[in-house]
Amino acid sequence: MTGEQPDSGSGTGWDHERLAGIAQRHGTPVHVLDAGRLDRATRHLLDVLGGLGRPTRTYYSVKTNYLPYLLRRLVGHGMGADVVSGYELEAALAAGFDPAAVVFNGPVKTDAELATAVRHGVRVHIDGEDEIAALERIAAEEGRTLEVGIRISPGVALSTSSDPSYRAQAERAAARQRFGWPAGSPQLARLVERIAGSAHLSLTAVHAHLSSQIVHEDLMLRALERVLDEAAALHRRFGLHEVNIGGGFGVPGIRRPRTGPLSAVWSLQGGTPAQDDEPVLDIARLFPEVDKLMQDRGLDGVTLACEPGRWLVSDTMALVTRVMSRKELPEARWLILDGGNNVAPWTGTGEVHRLIPIGRRFSERHSTWSVAGPLCYENDIHATSMDLPDDIRTGDLLSLHDTGAYSLGRSNNFIRTRAAVVAIDGEREQVVWRAETGEDVFRLADPDLPDPAPGTPR
Repeated sequence: MTGEQPDSGSGTGWDHERLAGIAQRHGTPVHVLDAGRLDRATRHLLDVLGGLGRPTRTYYSVKTNYLPYLLRRLVGHGMGADVVSGYELEAALAAGFDPAAVVFNGPVKTDAELATAVRHGVRVHIDGEDEIAALERIAAEEGRTLEVGIRISPGVALSTSSDPSYRAQAERAAARQRFGWPAGSPQLARLVERIAGSAHLSLTAVHAHLSSQIVHEDLMLRALERVLDEAAALHRRFGLHEVNIGGGFGVPGIRRPRTGPLSAVWSLQGGTPAQDDEPVLDIARLFPEVDKLMQDRGLDGVTLACEPGRWLVSDTMALVTRVMSRKELPEARWLILDGGNNVAPWTGTGEVHRLIPIGRRFSERHSTWSVAGPLCYENDIHATSMDLPDDIRTGDLLSLHDTGAYSLGRSNNFIRTRAAVVAIDGEREQVVWRAETGEDVFRLADPDLPDPAPGTPR
């Protein structure tokens, strides 16, 4: 999260006084989940899809945030679920998702996981070629035909920059994409023939997850054209039921600096690389355009599906953290917080979030601070340069916004334990994920192993 932050004004819609109160009652760091914000985002997405005039389906990406409270909330909105592991599948079913509205994606699926999916009637989207043989065997044993999908990669970069070295890197990464099968490739054709030759598998869906934090609508539509061309050909042959365009829809509350090696060299020479404007992806414009692309290719009546994660939950959570140390050094002024890479795992990876002082009135005079977490780890840095009040001090609270995506599942107990999650729903407030303890950290250790004898190598 190095570099400048997005607009750090108070126009977040959060009640900062309430966030400060939760921190006082539950300690810090603490995640706060606002159920009302989740409900509003969900209803907006479903309203946009409902206005298209074709069948639609939304699968929530469980990997984004697997909090059971959140999953049950989405079940109440009639959502489906997208899972990429066996335990995510178990969590989705336990939360009450209809198995017929669950899809199993991902590059690795064990035989045991595939058998569980088949047993519950969950559709599997094939990513690895070996999955075909495993599914064929399972289906043959059960004497039934299974519906399957296939993941297609368009090989098109979904982000751009005024830095040509960044663009070259993005294009190279898109061409080398390891997920799915390249559109128009002989490898994809071979896979399709293997499925077509199976006595127990029926190809009914096409899936494409293009990227993450996509903000360029034109690039997304260009990539989808390649996927939909393949889908149209497969529909004419097999009669597809669904085209799933994935997720990755960008949210306005975070920013990813899109710079490459040339910008780094320019900075070393004392220059200031250009900061490209970050567009805001509008799903109310995007989905009608996708619908039109499908109509143009004869995909009328085919369900348009998506699998948003970040777009639904990013802005529904905030992390409240406390200043533990203020260090004014010759070359930098540091604020050390009690919430770092362990509870905000994208810290230091170039993902910029808003960080707002809360809990009291601060000076209008601001200065530049470097902000870090509590870990004895040099990359636990929120920002190398951030504009914050001059009088911020030890004990003050800050609210880190857009923490709903990839915080809980990717959090860890390296040096510090994981944080609690407090859900607010109107006036109601409850802990829905308790803070981890030191005892929890060592719960998996085997207590029955004998201690090594003195002098025995461990």
